[in-house]
Amino acid sequence: MTVYIFTPEDLLRYGSINEEQLELLKKTLLEKDDILIVGRNRSGKTKLVEALVHLIPEEWKVAVVTAYNEFKPFKGNIHIINTEFNSESLERRTEEVIEQIKRLNPDYVIIDTLHTVSIPQLLKKLIDEYPFIITSLVLSNDLISEIKHWLKIDEDTLGKFEIVVKLAFDFRTHSRSVDAIYRIAEEGEKVKLEKIL
Repeated sequence: MTVYIFTPEDLLRYGSINEEQLELLKKTLLEKDDILIVGRNRSGKTKLVEALVHLIPEEWKVAVVTAYNEFKPFKGNIHIINTEFNSESLERRTEEVIEQIKRLNPDYVIIDTLHTVSIPQLLKKLIDEYPFIITSLVLSNDLISEIKHWLKIDEDTLGKFEIVVKLAFDFRTHSRSVDAIYRIAEEGEKVKLEKIL
């Protein structure tokens, strides 16, 4: 069975993203900003990540932390760090992933919705050293609460990200699209989302 990897052109062709949104995300990637991609089940989070990887320069190393080999290394600069539930503790498994990331010293780290490692532990150790693209489930429009809940991160960690991309899934037509792109801003000791597009 062949798995089709979406490209930015595919997203444009099917109306999943518009030119302005794509250009903003390309600029964000090239500046090595931290990006959260959020949406409900089947909203196209992994497909958007695949398309964005096409925009990362070939000479940049990309570490992808995945579970049970779900993410495929479709480009030569992708380095898979596979995780699985096993007899090791969550903390120990996460430490092993952190060590692998440090040895690889990538230009970007991608974490595609998984629960086989501790996201808070990983980000606490690495968010200041490497740029991240992380996908997360959200089930309501209260994006800040949902992101903090599903990733189990605190306000300070969330504030280290620059961009949140919210995806939408239309259950009638089965179409997936970028619903909005937000900048994460600080408001006193809290973070807030400011809609860009």
